[in-house]
Amino acid sequence: MEPLERLQAKIANFPGYDGDFERRRSDEYVRSYLGEALAELASRGVLSDAQQARVDDLLVRVGFADPRAFAVHHVIAGAASNDGGAVAVSDVATVELADRAASLDSVAAASYLDEVVAVLDERETAIRAASLKMT
Repeated sequence: MEPLERLQAKIANFPGYDGDFERRRSDEYVRSYLGEALAELASRGVLSDAQQARVDDLLVRVGFADPRAFAVHHVIAGAASNDGGAVAVSDVATVELADRAASLDSVAAASYLDEVVAVLDERETAIRAASLKMT
């Protein structure tokens, strides 16, 4: 299954990447998906105080779009239809990582939170690269 199809199967009404509006909504949907998983993890009470603080910081991070990542995004609004490319691949990685949160305990949470930071960094890089590539 292609990345876009995987996302559409996992997230109801996932808009895809065809236009500026769709790309921004897709970004929001993926960030929200991860945010909900992190909030659920935090609510289970299995995290140490330090881990809870990290989750709180990550919830703020996924709560808002990175303005640098979308600085040029609007320029490609008239671009041909696309499947999201590297952005869709990183979005799938983000969603798959979010799905793992439900099975974590405190011991596994530390490395998991490192993975979350890494996948968000990679995702933002993919979004910026896609924006610049298509201008």
